[in-house]
Amino acid sequence: MRRRKDACREMKVLGMSSPWRSVYTSDRKGLAKALAVAVAFGTVAYLSAEFTKDADGIATLWPANGITYAALIIARRPWRRHQILALSFLANVLANYLAHRGLAANIGFAASNTLEVYTGLALLKLQEKEPFAFRSVRFLGSFAIASVTGALLSSTVAALIASLTLAAPSWSTFGSWFFADLLGLLTVTPAVVRLCQSRHVRPSTSAAAWESYALFTALALATFVVVVLPQATLGFIVLPILVMIAYRLGPDATSTAILVISAIFLAGTAAGFHYAPDAPNQAWLTDIQIMQLRILTVFIIVMLLAEVIDTQARLRERLSAEIALRDQLNEHLKAQEQAISVKKAELEKAHNRLKEAIDILPEGIVILDADNRYVAWNERYAQIYHRALDTIVVGGSLEDAVRVGLERQMYPQAFGREQAWLAERLKNLNTPAAPHEQLLDNGRCYLIEECRTSEGGLISLRIDITELKQREASIRLLFENNPLPMFVVGRDKYAILAVNNAAVAHYGYTRKDFSLMSLRDIQKGELVLPREHGIQHITPTDEAQLFKHYRRDGRSIEVEVYVRPLIHEGQDALLIAAIDVTERRKADRKAAYMARHDPLTSLPNRHLLAERMQLATARAKRGERMALLLLDLDNFKLVNDTLGHAAGDELLQTVADRLTSAVRETDTVARLGGDEFAVLVVDLDQDGSALRLAQRLISIINEPIRIRSKNVTCSGSIGIAMAPDHSCDPDELFRLADLALYAAKEEQRGTVRLFEPELDAKVRARTLLEGEVREAILSNDFELHYQPIFCLKTMKPVGAEALLRWRHPRLGLASPADFIPIAEEIGMIAELGAKVLRQACIEAMSWPDDTSVSVNVSAIELEAESFVDTVKAALAESGLPSHRLTIEVTESMIMKDLQHSRNVLGQICDLGVEIAMDDFGTGYSSLSSLTNVPFQKIKIDRSFVRDLAVSMEARAILATIVDLARTLGMRTTAEGVETTEQLEIVKEYGCTLVQGFLLNRPGPADVIRKILHDGIAGQRDAA
Repeated sequence: MRRRKDACREMKVLGMSSPWRSVYTSDRKGLAKALAVAVAFGTVAYLSAEFTKDADGIATLWPANGITYAALIIARRPWRRHQILALSFLANVLANYLAHRGLAANIGFAASNTLEVYTGLALLKLQEKEPFAFRSVRFLGSFAIASVTGALLSSTVAALIASLTLAAPSWSTFGSWFFADLLGLLTVTPAVVRLCQSRHVRPSTSAAAWESYALFTALALATFVVVVLPQATLGFIVLPILVMIAYRLGPDATSTAILVISAIFLAGTAAGFHYAPDAPNQAWLTDIQIMQLRILTVFIIVMLLAEVIDTQARLRERLSAEIALRDQLNEHLKAQEQAISVKKAELEKAHNRLKEAIDILPEGIVILDADNRYVAWNERYAQIYHRALDTIVVGGSLEDAVRVGLERQMYPQAFGREQAWLAERLKNLNTPAAPHEQLLDNGRCYLIEECRTSEGGLISLRIDITELKQREASIRLLFENNPLPMFVVGRDKYAILAVNNAAVAHYGYTRKDFSLMSLRDIQKGELVLPREHGIQHITPTDEAQLFKHYRRDGRSIEVEVYVRPLIHEGQDALLIAAIDVTERRKADRKAAYMARHDPLTSLPNRHLLAERMQLATARAKRGERMALLLLDLDNFKLVNDTLGHAAGDELLQTVADRLTSAVRETDTVARLGGDEFAVLVVDLDQDGSALRLAQRLISIINEPIRIRSKNVTCSGSIGIAMAPDHSCDPDELFRLADLALYAAKEEQRGTVRLFEPELDAKVRARTLLEGEVREAILSNDFELHYQPIFCLKTMKPVGAEALLRWRHPRLGLASPADFIPIAEEIGMIAELGAKVLRQACIEAMSWPDDTSVSVNVSAIELEAESFVDTVKAALAESGLPSHRLTIEVTESMIMKDLQHSRNVLGQICDLGVEIAMDDFGTGYSSLSSLTNVPFQKIKIDRSFVRDLAVSMEARAILATIVDLARTLGMRTTAEGVETTEQLEIVKEYGCTLVQGFLLNRPGPADVIRKILHDGIAGQRDAA
């Protein structure tokens, strides 16, 4: 359609208004096909006109018209057929011109050929419907009539033209033209059409491929024999064979074979061969015309008979298919009958199952039809109405049964009002509404539920509610005597239908007052009603709801309401039980307040602060500025210790009041616990506002506080973290403020410190190191180095001090000062010390027998109750004699708990282990520790030894310590000897033992082991 519209627009541009012109010019595909037909027509026409013409100049074979005729039959659009006729006419003129025909004969012959195919197509369209198909005898007959008519017309016109232009005999011209055209139309046209339609039509042949080729060849040879036999009667003997072969091949292949034979004859005739014998008795027919007549005769007979046979075969196939379809329908009908039988059996079983099912139901059930007549009922229904069982029959009326029941006084509720009761019952029966109750003369009460079916019938159910009614009576008694106030209210307007004695006493209204009130009057309309809470669907598992009720004196009370649906005197109602929780709610509110506030200062506690920080940080994410100030009192413990805890509480209350009065109402002051406070400042206008506020708070806190007639001065330190500058996460902001507070207290108490990223990095590094220390302890990554101890008299090694080292991947070889404090903080120093003690004892077993090993012990290890057992386990596991082990402790460790230290070291001394006081002179220097603790050795600190060469005071102290040890029977060890001069001085002053870099640096176990075995000579060489 688009192409047609485009062509119309094109024709309008060219000045052509007719739409058919645009169709002709726009049909490019059809024009190309028409041109191809014209080329084929012209080629064949030229060959026929040039090489098959007789003495009169008329072609004896003319298949060209068969090509054009076939193209017209195949084409369905009028404009395409017109294109084919026009182009074929031009091709015919050109072919005649090349065959040297005169202009008049040329145009006349071309016009007669065009008239021939046009006439044949017009007649065919009158007799048959399009699209045309060579698939029936009837069509072949119509085609033959149209072709003969066209050929006759064309031959007559051609004969007239030949007589006028060629001066040829008219009969000879007519005969040659007629047979040549008829042969082309009847042989070429069916073959071409069948070949073109073979792609869309089911093949009619059942022969295999090899058989088709063989039959095709046999058909061609037989046709050739029939045509060229000298005697026509002999040819008709072969004709049945042709028919059989054609039937086997089918009409399509037969047409093709005839076309091939015609082409062979055409080629032979063009070459000068004559296949038909002379016919002297039929001088009015030439030999070529006889050949043409034979070919036509063979083609018509063979094709007609083959088509008849093929048509019969198709009819038989169709009949067979219809018979098979009839058989399938019969089988389907049988299957349907069987299915119907099965369905009937299933329905019967379902009916029986339904009957059995309703019979086992505990409720009575009856099914009525649209006229309220009995259809079915179960055993329970018959038992309920056993006194009227004679009236319960299929087809019987339920109304008649009810009337008989009234006569037999089966319905106590109908006594004295039988007609009214019957009318009400029949109304419920005809228009079932809400369930209703029915009391029988045996005292049983039944709930009747009825509904109409889609067909108009009725299903009625009888549920025995006798026990339920009895329970309702018991519940009614319980309702009246319940100590809780209880109400029965209607569902529609919440009118109070009934109250119990407790409600009258608790609310102050009389029963008459209550009967004139609704639930809205008690609630004063301030709260939603129970129905608005969805209580119309409430179940016994629902929780209580809180409401505010008002007593008669106007005082409000808070009540927890429990609501249950019930039927009260035949109408839907709600049973409401109210529990007065006024005092409990007050207590709950007080508890909730106490859970969020500090009981001493009434300030928000940590929980309430966290909630407000959540809100503040949420606003900080949107761009608002806030700050968290953590405040810690610096000398609060001193106030508690000197003035008592009551004074400390008074101090905290005063500080809380001062902090609260110094901030805005929108800010929050909270007490975190002890002497820690927090100030949450929101909506900051400038970066320095938080710092100025912190300085002002410090100044306020530093002002003297009057407590028990004494002025107490209390300072504080503040750490600040801000959002969104530092973090918008509440927990993270709190942590950062705490880091800033810790830094402020480390630097100088009474100061303010704003969080800086370096503080976090320091803490993270510390946390990382703690994790690495923990992992190193668990993985035994520490190693022991040993520093030899020498006797000053002999200068030979008498033992070594075990020194712990850690090869850290980042810090290198770390000393104990880097990790021992961390191990103490994380609580793993005892585990580390036990490993060091055990490893040192095992190593000492490889030394000479007269040597000993010294191990340093921390204060935490000494305070542990299991320390003595740890020493015993190390000695037992290594096998080291106890006198070869020396435990070194500092004086400051002992003075923390002198009594405990004396007990523990006394037990160790009893094992035979030597006790040495390390770093003597740097701690308390208390002589009581030397007399109360069983020391056998004193180690003089390196700080004294370092100054011996230049300080007489250091020498005096050294002399005093040596004399004191000699008096107490103790040995002395000089630590840190690094020069020869220092060595001579400690030797001169009478020290017993010596150790230091001058003699030997600490080294791995294998190095020290060699030194201890080799003696002093090896040591001097090493130095």
